[in-house]
Amino acid sequence: MLPSTTTHLSLQNSKACSIMATTFSSSDIRKAIKATVESFLAAYEDGAAQNDASIINVTAACTRHLLPSSVPKVLGLPADFSINNATFQEVFAKDINFLKFRNSFMSNLVIDTEERRAAFTGVSKVFVVNSGESYPFECSFALYLTEDGSKARKVVEFLDKDGTMNMATASTEA
Repeated sequence: MLPSTTTHLSLQNSKACSIMATTFSSSDIRKAIKATVESFLAAYEDGAAQNDASIINVTAACTRHLLPSSVPKVLGLPADFSINNATFQEVFAKDINFLKFRNSFMSNLVIDTEERRAAFTGVSKVFVVNSGESYPFECSFALYLTEDGSKARKVVEFLDKDGTMNMATASTEA
């Protein structure tokens, strides 16, 4: 996808100033965001299948924020907990040794091309390697994306509390 470059003129202190801006068509942004969202959700499954926590399409500075506030609290974390990308990858790298995400399904996708945001719900089946047990895990995501829509720069996760507790229990038993 190649952006088009346009020149805009504005008046500031009675002088004409030229500002270069990169613009993307709404259709191109929508396609890029949709592809990013699909690959974001697939990264949980692909990362677990390939035992590679680095399969992810977020910026290096991406932060993740957990909701509802009761989820971080039951995990012993502050209610306003957030995690940086490096720490997330460390946690995910440990988790994929005993938890496998499969059969992920996305629904309720909403894309805002102007704000470069997307929201969706996802359901995955989580398999616990040691016990053979499985359970559904539901979550909703709000992704704040880069200008070209190719990477998430902020992730807000609204997590299924029961599923999160099941994963935490499996983590302590592993």
